[in-house]
Amino acid sequence: MKHIFVLLAMFIINIGVKAQNPVIKHPFTADPAIHQWSDGKFYLYGSHDKDDAGVWDMEDYHAFSSENLVDWKDHGVVLRNSETPWSGSFWAPDTAKKNGHYYFYFPEGDHIGVADSDSPTGPFNNPRSLYKMPDGYVQAHDPCVFKYKGKNYLIISERKSLDSPFYPVVFTLTETMDQIVPGSKEELPPMEGFHEGPFLFERKGKVYMIGGGYASLRYWMADDLFGPYEYMGDFFKGNDTFTISKTAHGSVLELEGQYYLAYHYDIFPDGAYQRTTCIDYMYFNEDGTIKLITPTRAGVKPVVVEKKIR
Repeated sequence: MKHIFVLLAMFIINIGVKAQNPVIKHPFTADPAIHQWSDGKFYLYGSHDKDDAGVWDMEDYHAFSSENLVDWKDHGVVLRNSETPWSGSFWAPDTAKKNGHYYFYFPEGDHIGVADSDSPTGPFNNPRSLYKMPDGYVQAHDPCVFKYKGKNYLIISERKSLDSPFYPVVFTLTETMDQIVPGSKEELPPMEGFHEGPFLFERKGKVYMIGGGYASLRYWMADDLFGPYEYMGDFFKGNDTFTISKTAHGSVLELEGQYYLAYHYDIFPDGAYQRTTCIDYMYFNEDGTIKLITPTRAGVKPVVVEKKIR
């Protein structure tokens, strides 16, 4: 009889816990950029992994929306590389909003491109070059838009050769959001552990930069956007159950003091080239450092947005 009660209790617990992760199972998505716009809804913009891909070869981007961070609607393709002036695979994107208009930033080939739309779910039109990598350089990837002290900045990762380290690059965006202020490019010194996928946010006067390590996410902290940055190590790792894709990439959302990490991993369906998007909670220690995050199947609980953001 005792065993029956134990089994019954386990059954009750199991049916009461709903696995939220991955929040987007299909289409396969990676590099999620998470935002909440003024309509109060949440939006994710991600690279699209093909169903049968044996390499990372993204040809289009998708947009998703949600009213609770758990249930997501796919709005389909918002930009294809066949629509851009260049040829090449897409990599991690980001999006920004200004004056009711939406701007989509994406890396392709030698370029960091920008396209725009009147709708947060696209399609994003008129793709054009925002920045062309200097001749001889080998990589310029993963744009992130960060508003800091009233100005909008674009941050990417770049490197000059396959034998040289990646370093962050900071550009100042013009008021139109689709151009770079001439002469504003600033290459930050190479930072310990820095690779790809920079994403920045501000908390209690500190600037946090997160980025991808090998099968992990790591971060750096500074008192100012332009540094100097202190390397804080990994804050997000896999375990025996969850295999983090070696192309780890994430973004952060703050909602009424609670922080959320959107990221991808390849545990579903356990393939390195078919990644899925997940969301977990992010917490901080008293000194501002990020507590170690282990990916969960449970994910986050649905949130209720009672009113629109002004």
